[in-house]
Parts: sequence; C-alpha cells; structure tokens
Amino acid sequence: MSRYVLEKLSKEHDRKSFVSGLESVDRYLKETARGHTEKGVSITRVLTPLEASPPKSILGFVTLSQISVEARAWDGTNGLPNSPVPAVLLGRMGVAESEQGKGLSRMLVASACQLAFDAINACGGIGMVVDAANEDLIGFYEKFGFVQVEGLRLFLPAESLKVKTRIE
Repeated sequence: MSRYVLEKLSKEHDRKSFVSGLESVDRYLKETARGHTEKGVSITRVLTPLEASPPKSILGFVTLSQISVEARAWDGTNGLPNSPVPAVLLGRMGVAESEQGKGLSRMLVASACQLAFDAINACGGIGMVVDAANEDLIGFYEKFGFVQVEGLRLFLPAESLKVKTRIE
C-alpha cells in the first residue's frame, strides 16, 4: 500500500513551508509553480503523505511541460525532420530537506517518466528532456537511462519512458 500520493499542485498544499536546500527551487515552488499550473504553462505535481489534510505538507515536487527541440543529432532520434520536434520537459524538481536520502527523487523521476509516456502516447513526442541544474546531477539522471546530448541537457527516448518504479 502506498504511503504517498502525487497530486496536481493546488491551494490545498503548503508551499510556504517547503525547503529543499536550493533557493531557486524553493522560490519556484513558492512563487511561480501554482500560477504556471493554473495558466497551463506547465504542470507541477506534489508528493504528499497519503492521509494528509489541508494544508498538505509537500515532500517533493516535479514540474512537466511541453518543449520543442532540435534533436536530429541526438542519439536515439534517427529520421527526424529538419525542424523542431515535440518532447516533454522535466523542469523543476525538488525534495524537502527532511525527506532527502529516502528515495523520493527516484520516485518523482519514475512518476515523471510515466506521465511523459502517457502524454506522448496521447499526442506525440520523441521523449523526455531534462536540463540538469549542475554537472553533479548528470550522473543522477544517467541512472535512469538519460543520455547527455548537449551541455547540461539530457534526453530519454520515448520507448525508454515506461518504467517499473511507482510511488509506494
């Protein structure tokens, strides 16, 4: 039985108390994420305890959006047109300092992969893209099969998105 639930960010969630240790990540969740979610710019999903009641504490979050990329030269993208193609962007992601080291980042990435897989099957796309916040995080994403394609950008082809890890 799952101890967590992944929900679309709403007024029921306590954004003010979230601290990940990365000021830019915390600021995004507190000041920008809900507005972007309400306007359809991106969707932020938050990980909360299963039985939480409002204001629900946020243990972690992940933001997904659409992106157009020039990917012809990337590994795993043979035969693409000479124009930008759609993909899913794994944008901001963070885990509360008090929850770090418990595997929640892996759960969030796995959930993002499943959501991206479903979106791509519904409306197309070549895979998922992530721009690592720094070089230290490249290895984290590579553990999931992402391949570094340029600078801090990594790519996971659509056929690799179906993963077995779930929120439990």
